[in-house]
Amino acid sequence: MSPFDGLRIPRDLLCEFFAVFSRFEFTLKEQGFMYVNRNGRAAPDWCGFAASAAASLNVDAGSDLAHAIDYLNNDPPQVQVSAQGWSRLPLRGSTAIERAIDAIQRVRNNLFHGGKHTPHSPEGRDEKLVRLSLLVLNACLMQDENLRTTYEQTNFK
Repeated sequence: MSPFDGLRIPRDLLCEFFAVFSRFEFTLKEQGFMYVNRNGRAAPDWCGFAASAAASLNVDAGSDLAHAIDYLNNDPPQVQVSAQGWSRLPLRGSTAIERAIDAIQRVRNNLFHGGKHTPHSPEGRDEKLVRLSLLVLNACLMQDENLRTTYEQTNFK
């Protein structure tokens, strides 16, 4: 059995999402969006980054990016609250961009930590959430030269 069995998301899209998300977290830490968690480990500061992105991300009305942010805010990923239970908890953040970035973390957590092997979402929804999450993350990269340069870095010291 493959770990991809049961997921209703194309394998290549899922792999791309995990690779982009992972590289994005590396980039956040390299760019100073980092804190030391309670276990003494460096962790990406998604809240700090989200606040920064909210202040600088240009979102044209009616654009694909605006649609993605709206969808992630208005129909956010649910949170698994028990073995078979899901809930629609409020997103963190005071702006739509901050809340969309929080939703993107939920997309990652739901996929990475399991739970998406149980078909509780309508057909196509999980794939849509992944695609919209990638759109927002890529927009953040395209509009921030420093972030993009670090993300695209290939030679490490």
